[in-house]
Amino acid sequence: MTLAALALALLAAQAPAPFERHGLTLQLPELAGVSVQMDPTEQLALSARGKFHELDVKVQLWFLAARQFPASEPDELVRIVEDNQNGAAKADRAPLYFASPRILSPGPGLTGYAALAQGELARLVATSREADGRIYVLTGLVPGFGFVVEVDCEAVPNAAQHSALVAWLERAATYSGEKRDPKWTKAEIEARWKSDAPAKIVDDSEAPIRTAHYLILGNSSGGKAFAKKMEECYTAIQKVYPFPEVPGRRLMPVFLFQTDDQYFEFYSKIAGISLDASKKSKGHAWRDYYATWYEAPNDPVHIHEATHQIFANRLFLTGGGSWFQEGVAEYMSTKPADRAEVARLVKKERHTKLAEFVKIESLLMSAGEDVKGGDEAGDHYKLASLLVEFLRESKWKPAKFQDYLHAVGRVPRSDSAAIERALHDVYGVGIDGLESAWVAWAQRR
Repeated sequence: MTLAALALALLAAQAPAPFERHGLTLQLPELAGVSVQMDPTEQLALSARGKFHELDVKVQLWFLAARQFPASEPDELVRIVEDNQNGAAKADRAPLYFASPRILSPGPGLTGYAALAQGELARLVATSREADGRIYVLTGLVPGFGFVVEVDCEAVPNAAQHSALVAWLERAATYSGEKRDPKWTKAEIEARWKSDAPAKIVDDSEAPIRTAHYLILGNSSGGKAFAKKMEECYTAIQKVYPFPEVPGRRLMPVFLFQTDDQYFEFYSKIAGISLDASKKSKGHAWRDYYATWYEAPNDPVHIHEATHQIFANRLFLTGGGSWFQEGVAEYMSTKPADRAEVARLVKKERHTKLAEFVKIESLLMSAGEDVKGGDEAGDHYKLASLLVEFLRESKWKPAKFQDYLHAVGRVPRSDSAAIERALHDVYGVGIDGLESAWVAWAQRR
């Protein structure tokens, strides 16, 4: 059947639309006055317009190539859609923020589950939002691609329309392709090790160790002890920064090397940095993995970097900026006494003010900034963790802490205007108002 004939068939009967190369079939809803465009070879594979329960909607099916839009989980795609929508938005449009995705399990795609999310479409009127529509997305993974079923509503749906849209999306797609092994297959493990390990040790590795949440790869004999420590870190992080357990989540890789030199060579190779630069690191989390060498399992660097790994691969909160990302990680790896010196700086208002702090692109490279009293980059890490302590533990507005994480953790990094809006949405104050409350707390700490 030609594309034109298939589109006409869909137009006539809202028949299922098969996309054989991806193993996915989409069942369009009943749309009055529907018009359909379809090309399974394109990124935008299907677009349909019509009335759904008297609501004007546009239904689109996208296939996003993993090489261009890397995502290891369906809910990660929700954040990608959010970023793309905001990046293409006109100046009079308010930022789009999807509510926390709901996992559909079982659901379509190679993971065996999909993510369903919705967000308010609004225009900016002075400093407030005026809702004028709603967007729904169903996201999942197929081999080499992520798929997005997107529904744009040209008005705000009423309760009945919303319920009908959600009910359709819950059963809109079916999948008949291969499934992913969340524990990694032997072939996948071998390919990953050969791809990323330093050439000198590619043939020298210990047997991989799988835990409930991690895959330990490397040539260190301390893998079992380290795996136990990583699970302890996971539990501690999840308690402070809650996220749901989803059966079938991919195990997160941990590269554990026998020596520091092997780790430095790995880091230099994979990050494309000099060997000297790599020697400033004791471990790092990037993309889906954490890498280090076996020396001291109780070193606080491990829970610090495990926090980064979890924010990227479980919470999918990678925005805000270095101040936000290092703050949540440093909070996990330090104790209140470790923050005493920077607390005194805040008390005396000798610290880097938040308006400037949130703009710093890298706290690690921030030596020479406005902080006095010791190592400047180190002080900035402690300063960031002190802010988390204030927001989570003080009597100011601790009930809003999780909302803060999910709002600020999704805005573009170091974008002070976006951070200002997110803070207003959560706390009712902007950066300066937060600064005042923080200083007042530090003076009583």
